[in-house]
Amino acid sequence: MVPTKRIERVLDDSYVADVATKDIEQLRSMKTESGALETAVSFARRLAHGRVEILKAEQERRANGGTLAELIEQLPKILAGDQGRSSAANTRHAEFDDDILELTWEDGRQHLVADDSLANLVSLGDAELSSTIAQLGEFEAELSGFRRALHGVIDVIEGEIASRVTAAN
Repeated sequence: MVPTKRIERVLDDSYVADVATKDIEQLRSMKTESGALETAVSFARRLAHGRVEILKAEQERRANGGTLAELIEQLPKILAGDQGRSSAANTRHAEFDDDILELTWEDGRQHLVADDSLANLVSLGDAELSSTIAQLGEFEAELSGFRRALHGVIDVIEGEIASRVTAAN
């Protein structure tokens, strides 16, 4: 699947190919941009994961004959689960001084994490529920890949900044 044009540009090898020739302000700007993208991708991934967990719980509720009230009561537990979270070693501190970038996918997949399907769970048919879970799972996996790749870009930029700071001291 194709990332947004902005993600594609930052993940292109040319983005960090000549970091050694950039001045420190350009590097800081690149770090800010790639960090903001990583935060936006991470946020979208968390939204996708949370929706998958809720929709799977709805599938389970239907299979077991539970009530919607029981599902709603379980939401804190469903959303607090550890599944899908990065380990502490793979976590970056997100800075939220600015609004999170809005990512718009050319194929319109942003609807997967922004539509009203959760508010209308009871109106979703079983096939639509299963299909949405599958689409969200694929989207989450793709977002995880972009996130890892963005971490690589950030690492290159931070490495160059650190080497300059070290050399200056």
